[in-house]
Amino acid sequence: MERVLGVLGLKSLDAVAEECRAMRRRLSLPAARWTPRALAEVLTEAVLVRGWPADDAIAALLAVAAAPATRSPARLACPGPWWDTAEAKRLQGAAGADPADFAELAWLEARLAEVDGARVWAQRQARDHLARSGEPVTRLAVARLARRLLEESEDDVEGSAEVAR
Repeated sequence: MERVLGVLGLKSLDAVAEECRAMRRRLSLPAARWTPRALAEVLTEAVLVRGWPADDAIAALLAVAAAPATRSPARLACPGPWWDTAEAKRLQGAAGADPADFAELAWLEARLAEVDGARVWAQRQARDHLARSGEPVTRLAVARLARRLLEESEDDVEGSAEVAR
């Protein structure tokens, strides 16, 4: 638990757990699974194992807690709109957030949507690479790298076709 707390910059998860439970109760949803210990396990899996960005983890966790479809905090470790929402809030709240980044992200995501199933492969590869190299795993960073990986794989296929002729 100490390691994930350090990465998140927190001393404990008591206040986060209480906020999650209070939110769940306000929505008349079960709150028993939202203990500090359970949240530590979920955050460890999401941030330390799967490489989701620590800067967005608590906001994403709160978004998961607020979702009526959520039954367990374990949902946090999975890809979902809670990560997009958390990142967008952080970027919008950041001093000097660059509107060009939002435009670039929209363009990249449109290009990635055009390649259907290859998008999933490229984004997984990009997330894994960023996490292994210790770089921030953000939507923009993943989209940039995924696009580059797809372009490189296209070049490899075209080069192989030329050699075969």
